[in-house]
Parts: sequence; C-alpha cells; structure tokens
Amino acid sequence: MKTAERAGRFICAAAAAAGFILLILPLWGIRVNVVLSGSMEPAIPTGGIVFTDTRQTAPCTGDIITYRLGETTVTHRVVRTEKGSYITRGDANDGEDASPVAPSQVVGTVVFCLPRLGYAVAFLQKRTVFCLLLLVIVQEMIFFIIQRKGERGRKPRRKTI
Repeated sequence: MKTAERAGRFICAAAAAAGFILLILPLWGIRVNVVLSGSMEPAIPTGGIVFTDTRQTAPCTGDIITYRLGETTVTHRVVRTEKGSYITRGDANDGEDASPVAPSQVVGTVVFCLPRLGYAVAFLQKRTVFCLLLLVIVQEMIFFIIQRKGERGRKPRRKTI
C-alpha cells in the first residue's frame, strides 16, 4: 500500500511540476502549441507538442515556424522567402501553402517538439478537466499534510510486561 501511495503522490507531483513549467514558459518567450494534423510528419508527429520561441520572428529557409492564420495557428516549414513574405509548406504536404506568410503573422520559430504528449495537453486544456485535476492535487496535498501531522503526534507504544 505504501508503494502505491508513494507512486500516486509522485505522479501528482510530476503533473503539478509539468503544469507549473508550462505556466512559466511564456515568461521566457516560449509558447506551447499542440499539433493537431499530420502535415509536418515525420518531423512533428500528430499530437506532438511544439515549443516556439516567440523572440525568434525572423526565420531562415528550412526553419519550422508557427504563424497565425485567422483564429488558428499553423506550424509549417519555411521553404523560401519571396517579396518580404515567407512561403511555407508542411513536410507531408505535396505543395506549398496557398498564401504567403507575412512577417507580422509569424509567432516564432519552433525550438523543439515532444511527440504524443499533445493529446494529454489538449485534454488538460479543457477548463473542467483542469479544475478537476487542480482540485485532486490540492486534496492530495491536504491529505498529505494531515497524515504528516498525525504521524508526528503519535508516540511509539512501549510494551509493558
């Protein structure tokens, strides 16, 4: 039982640490996005998480960028520059993207990717799920504190003869 309890606490602590890291990354200019299509496979698999450096907004040919397209963001590779705009294409796509990307649309350059973790992030980004997870983590912390106080308050029993 103790091993399962420790494992559960470790998983909760790891989830809390990962959530904290994802919350502070924007302070360092790193934006986290989930890739929802297979247009960049095999470089970025569907369901991967891309970390985009928002300070690098002047990409070179061959760089993978994240850019705004209306209300959504797209992550594709820059294949060339033309008249001050970037021509992009998904690695798995046959042709270039329909419209050139203006420098003002560029969010940043992708610095690295974690495959498959995007499914979990997309699930956790739902407000209800996030609130429930936060509630479970807070509850676990309260139980942990209560258990620690109880262990300190108990005195070891001595056998009497």
